Amino acid sequence: MEQFKAIYSEYKHRVYFFVKKYVQRDEDVEDIVQDIFVHIWKYAEKNNSKVPLEAIIFKTCKQEVANFYRKNKMIMVSSDNIVNVDEDETIDEIFTEEQISQIEALLDKLPQQTKKLFIQNKIENLSYSQLAKENNISKTAIGKQINKAISFLKVNLQ
Repeated sequence: MEQFKAIYSEYKHRVYFFVKKYVQRDEDVEDIVQDIFVHIWKYAEKNNSKVPLEAIIFKTCKQEVANFYRKNKMIMVSSDNIVNVDEDETIDEIFTEEQISQIEALLDKLPQQTKKLFIQNKIENLSYSQLAKENNISKTAIGKQINKAISFLKVNLQ
């Protein structure tokens, strides 16, 4: 118990502000932070690994933020704009045909390998690990290619 209190005291503000970067409503941030520390509490009892505690805490933060968006059926469009997706509404209904055409045209301007990796990751939901194995390249290289595509789309979408 004392170990958890020390962890909580040391990380509570950093975790709160980390989550606040991704979630707007304070109530949601507080719920996510609570979930993070519940997970840490459970994990702290089993922690025999040599993984630094800070790495575990912030990986948990990322996972809980992603779970929040998944639970609330939200899509993060950019760091400032979030679009809610209702039960009956699909992503295709959110974007107009013109926007989809624009995205497709921009994807065609990307190098073939970058386009392929982006589509497999974002559309087909293949993980970096799966893509790395299939293409015989590192997960870091996959990440760089995906980020390159995302940056290109952000810069060129109007």
